[in-house]
Amino acid sequence: MDFMGVARMITKEYNIEDLKLNYFVAINQIKLTNKNFTLNQLFDLIENIQAPYKGSVLQFFNDKYVLNRDHIFTACYFVQKAFLHTINISKKKNLELFLYLSTKRQIKLGIESFGITEKELEKGELNYCIISPENNIDEINDILINNLGGIEVDFTLDVKTEEKYNRIKNFFEISDNQIIAILNSYGLKAGNKLMFDQEIDDLYTSLHDLICEKMALLSLEKFKVH
Repeated sequence: MDFMGVARMITKEYNIEDLKLNYFVAINQIKLTNKNFTLNQLFDLIENIQAPYKGSVLQFFNDKYVLNRDHIFTACYFVQKAFLHTINISKKKNLELFLYLSTKRQIKLGIESFGITEKELEKGELNYCIISPENNIDEINDILINNLGGIEVDFTLDVKTEEKYNRIKNFFEISDNQIIAILNSYGLKAGNKLMFDQEIDDLYTSLHDLICEKMALLSLEKFKVH
């Protein structure tokens, strides 16, 4: 898995030998100079951009419950794995991504929690990810930005705050006891009361691990249903 830098976009290549799966993922944040787009126009643009690039996925998302870049990268991995094994719930990878981001089977809940709204579109600050089986992420990104009139901005998904931590922990219904158990499994001493300022990195790592565990369980559920 190699990191590559293109402007402010974060790009990662995955080569998973045991699954014979190779693909690229990019996460980007932009500010629109043209705020006249409607959601329907944006959805049409996504379809038009994806069409020439077989197997590619372009999805905008609301970052309210996104922990960090690894939350996105891990969800993309499970999406690729689900379609590889034909155990996907949705017919579209775009929607399947919302399921894994939310760790829930309900498409409506995934869209409500991670989909963008007209209000966010009007605000003009958007997050999106691109998945492609080919190393053409830069090209897809350039086409998108040119069509939207977007400007890449500083990457903020990895920012860590106590408010964000609690908001996401509550959304995923993760308890302090679960966090403490993970910390203890790392060999870190965690008391009954978590000290956020002292353990911020460890708390975020623990929360990420528990979200990933929920994604894995969702994937297993789909195997059982299939």
